[in-house]
Amino acid sequence: MTDSNKLPSDILVERLCLVQADVDDETPEVIGAVLERALEEGALDAVAIAVQMKKQRPGMRVEILCRPEDAPRFEALLLRETATLGVKRLEVRRTALARREERVEVLGEAIRAKAALWEGEPIRIKPEFDDCQRIARNTGRPLREIIDRARRAASVLLDTFRRG
Repeated sequence: MTDSNKLPSDILVERLCLVQADVDDETPEVIGAVLERALEEGALDAVAIAVQMKKQRPGMRVEILCRPEDAPRFEALLLRETATLGVKRLEVRRTALARREERVEVLGEAIRAKAALWEGEPIRIKPEFDDCQRIARNTGRPLREIIDRARRAASVLLDTFRRG
């Protein structure tokens, strides 16, 4: 076991870019569409954060996390598709847990579950929302029920890993 103040060797450290735009004259639908498109086009993450702009206007900060080679493409996306007049690009370092995909079963259907690893061992596991949503639609069961069942199944799987 590693000292609790040190990172294990399976931690992923990478240099990335954060492309940002502050927007105070845009509809929420456009912001949502831009975030969705960024993710479809390979962004590692895309978020909108409420901010207070100059002249006390409410606005949104749109942030797209991407690989350095993709930053110009996402700058262009923000400049073309939002009301912003300028974007910022920050170089960032991301430290992330290693992951692996597992599977759990709910109502006879497989659900992918993302396991976060520490020193090669799962420390937490989360079912994929899209799979839960698909099963809810296919079965007519409430989404919340499918998510709860998937979380319980993932918890059992995690306990199995811990017992070795």
